[in-house]
Amino acid sequence: MTGTPEPAAPAAAVPAWPGDWATDRLWRLIWFGPAHRGWEFGSYAGPALLDRAVGELPLHASDRVLHLGSDGGETSRYLALGVGCAVTAVEPDPVRRGHARRRARALPPDVAARVRIAGSASEGTSGPPFDRVLVLQPARTGDDLATVLRQAALATRPGGRILLGELVHHGTGCPRGAARDGLEVRLRQAGFGIPRSVDVTVEAADALRTAQLALIRRRHDALRHLPPSAADQLLALILTAQADLREGRSRFWAVSATRTSPVAGRG
Repeated sequence: MTGTPEPAAPAAAVPAWPGDWATDRLWRLIWFGPAHRGWEFGSYAGPALLDRAVGELPLHASDRVLHLGSDGGETSRYLALGVGCAVTAVEPDPVRRGHARRRARALPPDVAARVRIAGSASEGTSGPPFDRVLVLQPARTGDDLATVLRQAALATRPGGRILLGELVHHGTGCPRGAARDGLEVRLRQAGFGIPRSVDVTVEAADALRTAQLALIRRRHDALRHLPPSAADQLLALILTAQADLREGRSRFWAVSATRTSPVAGRG
C-alpha cells in the first residue's frame, strides 16, 4: 500500500438532529424503540455496532473500557448493564454530558459505580491505562480522527484493543476515501496494529430503514416536536443516507486493532 488514504468525512446526508439528538423525544420516538430495540446510541448503526464491539474486542466484565466520541450516556449504560464492564465515557459537550451523568445516576447502584462520565480526554484518561477503547463516529461531530486515535493510543495498555466504528464515503464531492484502508492506516499511525475490518453497512442501512418507517407511521406524533417542513427534511435525509449505504456511496466499517507500538507519554 502506498500513500495515506484520507480518513472518514462527515456525510452531508447524515441527519442533523433537531435539538439534542442524543436524548430528545423525537430521537426516542423514531430510534429508541423501533431501530435500537430499546437502547439509545450516538451511532445510527444501532445495536449492531456495540454487539460487534463485544465480539470483536472482545469485551469482558473485568475490562476497563474508555469510550471516546460523542455520546449521551447510551454506550456506557449498554456496556455496564449488558457486559458488566467498568466504563469511562468522555463527553466534552456539557448538555450531553449532563444527560449522561443523569443516566448513570439512574442505574442500579452497583452498576452506576462502574460508570464514570468525564468532560475531557485528559480527565478521562488520568488513571491507569485501559483494556479496551471504543471510538464511535468521531467524524460525525467534527472531531479530528488523528487526534482522537492518538488519545486512544495514549490511554490503552500494551496489548489492549480498540474498536473504531465510522461511516466513510466515496464519489464526486466526497473529499475523503470510503475504503476501510484509510481507517486501518490511521490506526497503525496511532500505534495500533493487526487491524481487522468488518462491514456493518447492512445493519446501518436496516436501522435507517426502521427509523424511516417509524417516522412515516408516527408522523402525527413527530409533528409534536417538528414543523411539517422539518419532518419532511428529516425523512429526506434518512432516505438519502439509507440510499448511500445501499448503493455503495458510503459504507459503515467497524475496525478493531491491538495497541502494539510504544507511544510517547504513556508506558
